Amino acid sequence: MEKKDQFGVQIFGSDIESMSFAASKVSKEFDIVDINMGCPAPKVVKNGDGSKLLQNLDLVGKIVEEVVKASSVPVTVKIRKGFNKSDVSVEVAKIIEQAGASMITIHGRTRDEYFSGDVDLDAIKKVKDAVHIPVIGNGNIVDEKSTLHMFEYTGVDGIMIGRATIGNPWVFSRIIHYLRTGEKLEEISNKQKLETIIKHVELEVGEKGERIGIPELRKHLACYTKNLPNASKIRVEINKINTKEELVNILEEVFKE
Repeated sequence: MEKKDQFGVQIFGSDIESMSFAASKVSKEFDIVDINMGCPAPKVVKNGDGSKLLQNLDLVGKIVEEVVKASSVPVTVKIRKGFNKSDVSVEVAKIIEQAGASMITIHGRTRDEYFSGDVDLDAIKKVKDAVHIPVIGNGNIVDEKSTLHMFEYTGVDGIMIGRATIGNPWVFSRIIHYLRTGEKLEEISNKQKLETIIKHVELEVGEKGERIGIPELRKHLACYTKNLPNASKIRVEINKINTKEELVNILEEVFKE
């Protein structure tokens, strides 16, 4: 039997009733409901959501418990090591497990660290050793080497890749191939890159239209073209473009050169 792709949806918030209601709705359409208790963004934190919840462990437990009750599919939770200097990851993980979650993803930095400095692999390892549900390691996983180190050092059940995917969606296939074979794939050609980028453009514009889609694509295109000659000049040109046709034309010209 062919394995079915699974799709998850992430929700965030600090109001128990709202989170429960959201879970009851989205769990009808998705295979996994993930609660984001790790987001460091100021606009999220100022409302008491995301990583701010790591300072209110009683509320963490109540939210997870009610979301699990409301959801018809497994519930997972993403956390950080802590909010400020305090490492509360093990305590939070145990609360989350006891509340009925099926899996935990931990980013090995505090909220105050954002994405700076080294990831604390010891904190991730401690969480893995402290709970019985699967644990996913997150933070600074950018290639085959960092993936292998995460698995070997922490013993996690899986990994989550975030920022390293921007402008580099091939990172997934490269890592999977390496883990299966122990060999690294060759770098993809400019032709393959162009095909993927244009597909990305078409999907974004098809979903959100040119007015919203083109501006949203700019940060991705900046990463796609990061190591090309005249990359800064290319970014300037791309930031002036407002139509899909113009964008595809300049991308084809850039990668042809």
